[in-house]
Amino acid sequence: MKHMRNVTISGFILLSCMINLYAEGISGKSLSLYGDSAASIGRGATGVTVQGIDHFYINPASLAGIERVSLGIQYGTLDGSYYNPHLSLAVPTSYGVVGGSLRMFHLKDAEDLKNGYQVMLGGAKMMTPRMALGMSLNMFYGEAGEDAYYIGASLGAYYRFSSTRKRNGFGLTNPKIGGSINFGGPFGPDAEYAQFNSMTLGYSFTFFSHAHASITFLNELSCINLYRDFPVKFGLETEILKYIIIRLGFIVPQSYDFGVFTCGAGFNLITDNFVGTLNYAFNLNRDNSSIHYIGLNMEMGALDTRPPETEVLANEKFISPNHDGIQDFVIFSLDVEDESRINGWQLQVKNTDDTVIKEYRMSERDVIQGLTFKTFFKRIFQKKVSFVVPEKIMWDGTDDTGRTVPDGKYTYTFHAWDERDNIAAKKEGVVIIDNTIPEITLSAKENLFSPNGDKQKDRMYIRQVYRSEPGDEWDAGFKDESGTVVRKYQWNGSSIPRTVVWDGTDDSGKNVPEGLYSYFIGTTDNAGNSASAVISQISLTREYESADVIISRSFFSYLSDSEIKLFLRLSRRRGLVNWNVDIFNSRGSVKKNFNGESDLPPFILWDGKDNDEKTLDDGEYRIKFSTVFNSGNTPSSFEKKLVIDSTPPEASIKHVPVYFSPDGDGENDILYIKANGTDNRGIRNWIIRIYAPSGDVFKVFSGSDAVPEEVIWDGLGEDLDIVESAADYYLELEVTDLAGNTTVSKKDTVQVDILVIVTERGLKMRISNIEFSFGSADLLEKGRKILDRVAEILRKYENYDVVIEGHTDDIGEEDYNLSLSEERAKAVQDYLIKRRIKEDRLQFIGMGETVPLYPNTGMENRRRNRRVEFLLIKKGE
Repeated sequence: MKHMRNVTISGFILLSCMINLYAEGISGKSLSLYGDSAASIGRGATGVTVQGIDHFYINPASLAGIERVSLGIQYGTLDGSYYNPHLSLAVPTSYGVVGGSLRMFHLKDAEDLKNGYQVMLGGAKMMTPRMALGMSLNMFYGEAGEDAYYIGASLGAYYRFSSTRKRNGFGLTNPKIGGSINFGGPFGPDAEYAQFNSMTLGYSFTFFSHAHASITFLNELSCINLYRDFPVKFGLETEILKYIIIRLGFIVPQSYDFGVFTCGAGFNLITDNFVGTLNYAFNLNRDNSSIHYIGLNMEMGALDTRPPETEVLANEKFISPNHDGIQDFVIFSLDVEDESRINGWQLQVKNTDDTVIKEYRMSERDVIQGLTFKTFFKRIFQKKVSFVVPEKIMWDGTDDTGRTVPDGKYTYTFHAWDERDNIAAKKEGVVIIDNTIPEITLSAKENLFSPNGDKQKDRMYIRQVYRSEPGDEWDAGFKDESGTVVRKYQWNGSSIPRTVVWDGTDDSGKNVPEGLYSYFIGTTDNAGNSASAVISQISLTREYESADVIISRSFFSYLSDSEIKLFLRLSRRRGLVNWNVDIFNSRGSVKKNFNGESDLPPFILWDGKDNDEKTLDDGEYRIKFSTVFNSGNTPSSFEKKLVIDSTPPEASIKHVPVYFSPDGDGENDILYIKANGTDNRGIRNWIIRIYAPSGDVFKVFSGSDAVPEEVIWDGLGEDLDIVESAADYYLELEVTDLAGNTTVSKKDTVQVDILVIVTERGLKMRISNIEFSFGSADLLEKGRKILDRVAEILRKYENYDVVIEGHTDDIGEEDYNLSLSEERAKAVQDYLIKRRIKEDRLQFIGMGETVPLYPNTGMENRRRNRRVEFLLIKKGE
C-alpha cells in the first residue's frame, strides 16, 4: 500500500509539472503544428495513419481512399480571444484525389504569432490496395510583431498490413504504419515564428473488434522545432454500433502548448448518398486552459453498389484442336460494363471434376505484384483508368502446361469486379472437345453391274468399314456424272450398314439411266472432324452383253508415276471378234489406241505416252473400251475420266509476329503461321514442319484436303519442350496434290526472343547459343548481340537481382568444366556491366556439368547443355 501511495503521488507530481510547464503563454506557431481536427485532437492529435478529409494537414496521403466529394469544417475556441476555423475540400479524379484546405487562427495573447493563414493544395493516390502516397504545397502568412511567411511542401504515406485475426475478439486487426514530412523555408522579418519543418511517424491497429464495437490504438512520434523537440502522442478510439465514437489521448513531453489531455466523441450519419461525422473534442492545455473543438466531415454523392454487367460468348461449342485448320480453337467474346473503374477480370476453364485447367486473368493485384521500382513511381502521375478487358480470348484446348486436354465436356466461367469490389456473378458455358476423327473405307468387287433381271450382276454391293460416334450424322448416296444425286441415304453413327446394296433405282423406285455413277459417303461432326470416301466410275448398263474398263488411278503424273493399268471387263468372251481401247483428249482426238482380236488381256499397261511415244500435255482425258461380237453385238464401256497433271502445286509460308516470345507475358506469345498451298486439280495432303536450330524437326502440323489459311503455334515441340531463347527456328510447308506431285516451300525464319519463364526456382532466362571461342571465355560477336538483348530485358526487371549460371556438357575433366563455366559466367557479367546493368545486381557462379538439361548423348543434347542461365530473384527475398 505504501508503494502504491508513492506511485500515485509521483503521478500527480508529474501531471502537475506537465500542466504548469511553460505556463507563461501559448504559441500560435505551436497551434499550427498541433492542428485543429476535432477527430484528431480527441485522440491526442494522432492521425498520420488515418484516412479522412480533416487529416489532410497531418498527412496528405489521408485523401487517397476518398471516393466521393468530401467537405470538412472544423472550429475551435476558448473565448473571444481565440478562434481557429478550418475548411477543407477533396474531389476524386481519375488521377487520384485532389484536395485543398484553408486554416486560420487568432490568438489575442499569443507570445509569437497572433494571426495565421495557411493554404494547402495537393493530392493523394492509392498506389496499391494497401499503400497510399500523398503530397501537397503549403503556404503560410502570419502576424507577430511583424510579418512571417512560409512556403513548403508535404509528403506522406501509409501502408496497411494484413490482419492477424479475421473474426471477432482480440487480435491485430487493420494494422497500419504511416509517416509525413513537412519541408520548406520561412522568410520575413519574424521568420523564426514560421519554422514549420517537421516529421511524424506512427502506427495504429485495432486490438479488439466485435460486430457492435471496436477499440483502436494509435501512437506517433513527431520531430518539431528544427528537430529539437520530440513529442510522443497516444490515442484510443472506440466505435460503438457503427454510429457512436469515443476518443481519449495525451502527449508527452509537452512540446506543444496544447494536448496535455484530450477526449472527444463523434456521431456517424450514414445514408445512401451521404456519409457525415459530427465530432467534438475537449483539449486541456499546459497553461490549465481548455479548448473545445467541433467538426463536421461530409462525403456526398452516391456510391456504385452494383456489380459490373458481364457477358461471355463462345463462337464454337465443339472444337477439335488437332491443327487441321478446322475448329481448332474457341474464341470467347467478353463484354463488361460498369459505372466504376474495372479492377479485374477472370476467365477459367474447368473439367468435369471442377478443376481449373486453364486460366486467363488480370487484376490490380497482378499489376502491383509486377511493379518495378521505375514503374511504381510512374504510377504516381498515371491516370487511373479502367482495366482493359480483351474483347476476345482464344483457347486452343490446352491446359496451363501446354498439353492438349482429353476429349470431354469443359465448363468456362467469366466474371469481373470493379474498384469498389462489386463482384459480378459468374457467367458460364460449355465447350466440348472432340479430337476423335471419324473413319470410313469403301470397297467393291466390281465397278460394273447390270440390273436387267437376268440374275447376273443385278446389284451393286459396296462394303463399308467405319469408326464413328453415335451422334455423327452421315450422308451417302449415288450420283451421276453431272453430280445429280439419284439415290441418297442418311445414317447416324450407330446405324451405318456394313454393306450398301443398290439395284439401279432412284429414290422414287424408278430405274436410273445407263451411265457412269459414283457412290459417296461423308460426315462432319460438331467439332469439325470429317471423313469421306468415294467409289467413282461405277458402270450401270442393262445390256445382256456388257463391257467396262477400270483405271488403276484417276490422276497420273509423269513426275511420280511410271504407268497406268487399264483393267478390261466383259460379261462374256465367247464370240468376241475384236476389241479396242481409245484414249482421247477433251476435243475428241484419239491420242493412244490399243486393240486386239479374241485374245483379250486382263489389263493393259500404259506409260502415259501417245501413239508417237510422246508425253501428253496436262489435262483431262477419256478412255473407252469397245468390242465386236460375231453375233453383231458391239458392247462398249462408258467413257472413263483420267487427269494427267505433272505440274506441282504452289507452296509458300510466312508468320507473324516478327519476334516470337511464348513466355506467358501477354506479348507475342502466339505465332500465327500463314500457309498458302494451291493447285488447279486439288490438294491431297499438307505438312508444316518446324525445325529447331539443330535442323531436327521440332513440331509438325498436318492435314488432308485444302491447306488452312492460318495455323497457330504456342512454342511447344512434340515433346512439350519450349523453344530456345534467342534462337532461329524454321517453317516449311510441303504440299502434295491429287496426282502425287509435291512442292516444298522455301524455309521461313522465326526469330525467338529472350524468354523470361517461370520455373520452380523463380523467373529464369535460359540461353544455349551464347557463343564463346573454343575452350575459352572470350565472347564471339553472336554472343555479344544476344547479351545486348538480355541487357534490355534486365532493365525491365530493375527490382530483381540476377544470378548468372554457366553450364557445360560432360566432355572433358570435371574440374576443367567447372572452371570454364565460371569463367564464362564471369565474362557474361562483365559484359552486362558494360551494358549499364548495375554491378550490385549481378553475381555469377560456375555449375560445370553438374546440372544437365538433357542426357549428354548426341551433339544436339550436348549443345543445349552448354548454356548460360539467368535466375531473377526479387530484391528482399
